[in-house]
Amino acid sequence: MKLKSLLIGSAALAAAATGAKAADPIVVPEPEPMEYVRVCDVYGAGFFYIPGTETCLKIGGMVRYQINWDENDDGWNKYARGELNIDARSETEYGTLGAFIKFRATSNNAGYTPAGSATPWATTAGPLPAAGVNDGDALSLGVGSSVGLQQAIISLGGLSMGLSDTLYDAGLSGEFDSGGGDRVHFISYTFVAGNGVTATLALEEADSNYDYTPNFVGKVGIAQGWGSADLWAAYDATAEEFALKAIVKANLTDRLFAEAIATYESGINFYSTDPFNVTGTGIPSTIRFGSEWSVGGLIGYKFTPKLKASIGAQYYDNVGNDFVSSVVGGDVNFLSAGVTVDYEIVENFDAKLAVNYGKLDTPAGNVDNWSGFVRFQRNF
Repeated sequence: MKLKSLLIGSAALAAAATGAKAADPIVVPEPEPMEYVRVCDVYGAGFFYIPGTETCLKIGGMVRYQINWDENDDGWNKYARGELNIDARSETEYGTLGAFIKFRATSNNAGYTPAGSATPWATTAGPLPAAGVNDGDALSLGVGSSVGLQQAIISLGGLSMGLSDTLYDAGLSGEFDSGGGDRVHFISYTFVAGNGVTATLALEEADSNYDYTPNFVGKVGIAQGWGSADLWAAYDATAEEFALKAIVKANLTDRLFAEAIATYESGINFYSTDPFNVTGTGIPSTIRFGSEWSVGGLIGYKFTPKLKASIGAQYYDNVGNDFVSSVVGGDVNFLSAGVTVDYEIVENFDAKLAVNYGKLDTPAGNVDNWSGFVRFQRNF
């Protein structure tokens, strides 16, 4: 009996062992290979594929620090600016589908409250009577800052829409000139004719809930090895005035280059070429005074691949058009001139020095002003 039980138990144990061997083994899956970021060279340097998609993305921007000087101020006026750009592109049966976003943040001197001003913290007898504290330190308003959306653009082939600088916004490469224009909401289409010839038509909206009629802006241009030539025409539907502008940029030699600008406007409008919107005026203004016509030019020289300099001027006739002349009893004219030196310290890190002069001629007399700045900028 004991032998029989022993044999039965041994058989059961053997059967259990055989069943265990016959069961499916536990398989540990191998880790999937990582999908590294791939370079997208279709649209130029800096683009990469978003993992798992065929969309190319580029992230860039710049950081700028600038020190301004104006003879009408008693001290330096400094500001810092940062920009972040996001550029996404992919190909479709209708052409390149793109999206571009630019964020801008700017910090500058908030200002200065002089003694005697109507503020709770200003004194009426000069500097605060505190040891080691001067008038400027005690009454400075500190540093102000602003952050905002500068551009937001959707594009498909030649069609673009969103928020950006007006199509009319263009000028010379100096720091003394003005070409007119500001940011707008827009819809535009660009036709590429080939051989460097393009034509763009834009519908722009600069007013806020003013009317249902957009502004119309057109541009025709050519860009080739010798340089470029562009012609703009804009109509402000609200002011019922128009503006014209032409800019030519030429490479005279490998080192010498020249630029010219000419503008005309029928009256004060959104696209007015405002002389008070440039450095060197010493006259701050939030109104687009414009000028009936203006002409300007610039000539520059590239001393080395890292160093270049330019000098130029722009003359504005009948500033403010007939509106200002009727108030002051005669035409008001303005002349701006400037010298600019650009130097590349290292790749993507540049320095700029600008010195500007402005002269305002009025029936009551002349007003002139000197100003300038030093700028450092890191691009990425």
